Formats: sequence, structure tokens, C-alpha cells
Amino acid sequence: MIDITLVDHDTAQDLGRIYDRVRNPVGMLKVVGRRASNELKTHFRSRNSRPNKLGGRRSNFWRQVADSVGNPIYEGGDALSRVRISINDPRFLQKVFGGTIRAKNADALTIPVDPLSYGRTVAVFQQTTGIQLFLLKKKGGGISNLLAGFPNAKQFKVYYVLVKEVDQDKDPEALPPRAKFNAAILDEGQQYLDREIIRGKSGQGNTTN
Repeated sequence: MIDITLVDHDTAQDLGRIYDRVRNPVGMLKVVGRRASNELKTHFRSRNSRPNKLGGRRSNFWRQVADSVGNPIYEGGDALSRVRISINDPRFLQKVFGGTIRAKNADALTIPVDPLSYGRTVAVFQQTTGIQLFLLKKKGGGISNLLAGFPNAKQFKVYYVLVKEVDQDKDPEALPPRAKFNAAILDEGQQYLDREIIRGKSGQGNTTN
């Protein structure tokens, strides 16, 4: 498990001050945790609404990441109280940190280069389109790393490039903007405190001496 902290130092201090003032600090943290979880889901769903770079059918990767966001879990202790939110899609960390992707269970990775092949394995592509793929031959002889097929009788198209590994840059927008995320959870904490104050004043007003 890898921990990613989105809450900055100043926000943590401000939440700590609210935590010390509310009558139900655990309840406050749980409410803030739900807001944080919703902020993550909203961000991922917004990413999913963007068009694919290649066009064609959608893989809905970011929607799957949003669906994998777990419920906030309160973790309390004498020295530390916090809320942990898990993102359970194992592919997500690759987006956050980037890195090298290598072929493991096959001889090569198949990189789609056509809208029709985007989001499809070679087997699924051939089954759903009826286009049988083959490796193109090089002009000077030998086999290239290009998987092509005939969408019609007159021409062929390249649908995949085969590579042993690919270096993927980290996605700077994999996580929500830090400032916006921090403002949202601090706002939720302040709203919780404000509601407690209003309820307290209302209770005082109904008390008879």
C-alpha cells in the first residue's frame, strides 16, 4: 500500500483547530472524509468525460477509477486521528507516478494506434471487427513490429505497434488540484463547526431558567 497525502500543512493545522473546538471531533472527521471521497470521485468522473486522444470507443478508465474509490475509514489513536480513503484500481498508481510498463504474459505490448483498436485487446479486436491482423514485412526483408489488417479489399491499415516496454510519463492531473481539494475539505470542517454552534445557540434559546 502506498500513502498519498493531499492535505497540505496549513490545511491540516486549520482542521486541527476545528477538531479541538467541535463537540464531536470523530463525527467531524467522518464528514470531512466523505467530502474528500466525493471530491476524488468528481475529479475522476470529470477526467472520464474528456474525449480519447485517438477517438473511437471509450475505455472509461477514469470512471472505473472513480468507482474504485472506497468509503472513508476513520483511524483514531492517542497521537493521531485521521481518515484514510483507498483508491483500489491498481492501474491508478501508474498514472500518478509514471514508470516503465513491460510485457509480462506476452512477447510484446500491443499499443493501439487507431480509433478502432483503442481499448481493445488484439483478440477482442479481431472478434468484434472481423479484421484479421498480421505483422507487416519490412521493405528490406524481415518482420516489422506493426500489426495491420484489411478493413476493406483495397487497402490495409496499421492498428497496433508491438513493443517490449514503454515509458509512461506521470499524469499531472491524475489527482485533483491540491488547492481546490484542500479548500473543499476545510470548508466542510468549518461547516460542521458552524452547525454545532448554531445548534448550541438554538438549545440555549429554548432553555428556561
